[in-house]
Amino acid sequence: MLTTLSVRKLCFIFGLSITSSLSAHTTAVDVFYPKPSTAFKTLKLTGTVEAAQNADLASLQAGVIEQLFVEVGDKVSKGQKLLALDATLAKLTLAETKASVDSSKVSLAEAKRLYQEVLALSKQQVVAQTLINERKAAVAAANAELARQTASLARQTELVNRHTLYAPFAGIIASRNADLGEWVTQQTSVFNLVEQDKLRLALAVPQEYYQYLTHDQGQNTEQASVSALITPDFNGATSFTRTVSRLVAVSNQQSRTLLVHIDLSGEQQEQTSALVPGMSATAELQFSLNQQNQTPVIWLPEQALKQHPDGGSSVFAVVNNQAKRFIVNVLEKREQQIAVTGAPAEHAYVTSGIALLRDGQALTIKSSNTATLGNKE
Repeated sequence: MLTTLSVRKLCFIFGLSITSSLSAHTTAVDVFYPKPSTAFKTLKLTGTVEAAQNADLASLQAGVIEQLFVEVGDKVSKGQKLLALDATLAKLTLAETKASVDSSKVSLAEAKRLYQEVLALSKQQVVAQTLINERKAAVAAANAELARQTASLARQTELVNRHTLYAPFAGIIASRNADLGEWVTQQTSVFNLVEQDKLRLALAVPQEYYQYLTHDQGQNTEQASVSALITPDFNGATSFTRTVSRLVAVSNQQSRTLLVHIDLSGEQQEQTSALVPGMSATAELQFSLNQQNQTPVIWLPEQALKQHPDGGSSVFAVVNNQAKRFIVNVLEKREQQIAVTGAPAEHAYVTSGIALLRDGQALTIKSSNTATLGNKE
């Protein structure tokens, strides 16, 4: 028969056996507690400052240059005279047309007088109806002739006006390609006029960033809101922030890039007052990784990621003291940190012994760390 002392020894030995068995199947791990964040991917590019309007101007009529009203470098306003062609023949034709209009007016007045005369005689029944109809037709013909001559006058007036070239918008004369006395046609570029007030920065963005420049809205694809930190390429330049204003969603077949415009006009123009068309500037685009994913983005230490032979990736979370695998999509790697989607933010994620972990394996937390990772470069 067992004594009380013997029973206690047996219980102690049995307890040690159970503890040893549990210790053999439970893995102690380090964990990391993430926080959901807004992750950004940045891209730095050099672009060219362009004018929204940059036009090669030609006269609307062929002729010899008689006067030049502006020179290279002059600032002009909309509607200002730039040059005048020799319009002697056009003005003579205009005077002739004006005389024809006056003659038509006289003919119409006479036709109306004769018509009224036969109408008065018709009351006495001394005029044939045929004559009345003839006089009435003569009035209609005179009206038509006056309308034709009036249209000719308007046309000739426009031809005279087209011998003068006006600025279609305000800007600066970047070049002059003709001199006094030269014959120019409608295909001759006489001036290059560049707008100064409305500027934009043109960037060539690699095509692999297209997904960050757009987002899906049902059946349609809309342009995403992408901010850019712009730094002009000259000493003492101050950086400023703008938003991508236009995406040309056609890839260049040679460079495989997409054209992006960043509007530099609008509010706070003092920031861009030192920029002129043709200058270069550096733009640091910030693409939001969250807007491409419905699931939240979390940052984890790089050692929390397990790589698969097929190229996939996963992480292990501690759920009810067991390892739970989450297949994740790696969005970005930065300074031994990774931004992933596909894993909820409320769990603790294992950062040690990842290679040997299995889904459902019992775990105990050895040490933990709370997220202090930044969410922006």
